[in-house]
Amino acid sequence: MQQFLELFNPYPGNQFLLVTTHCDTIATALSDILSKVDGTLSLHCFPGTHNAVKADNIERHDVADFQSLPRALPRSNDMVILQDVYHLHETPERIMKQMYATLANTGDIVIMQRRETMNIETMLAMLEAFEFRAGSTIDCHPDYDLVMGKKMHMWGNGL
Repeated sequence: MQQFLELFNPYPGNQFLLVTTHCDTIATALSDILSKVDGTLSLHCFPGTHNAVKADNIERHDVADFQSLPRALPRSNDMVILQDVYHLHETPERIMKQMYATLANTGDIVIMQRRETMNIETMLAMLEAFEFRAGSTIDCHPDYDLVMGKKMHMWGNGL
């Protein structure tokens, strides 16, 4: 878990968006590192099994089904983490477009899915198609495959 958390280096006041089908230790760990810099975690829970996570810096929202999108304002998040959601959503293109819009310029997106459930090459191509740059795979969690991309200011749709 420590190697995974090294991906995140929040600055004071940062807001992260975690969209997940199962709230677990990842939500708690992100909340903990954000609390050290007065940051907030916006937690959006799709249908699934969710552990109770309570912290002053967590704003929890439930998403009704895999046709719906999480509510997120434009340019309001410094990092987006999609945990086991992208491949289940009925219109993954809509969720990717919304995640691009909600990220601040130079924000990062992390897409994580249980090992062996993600087509890495397809996901990297999807990031590129939606104007995320520097797409890469990261092997830092024993249970998940991760890809990461960056929204770049003045590139593509980044204005």
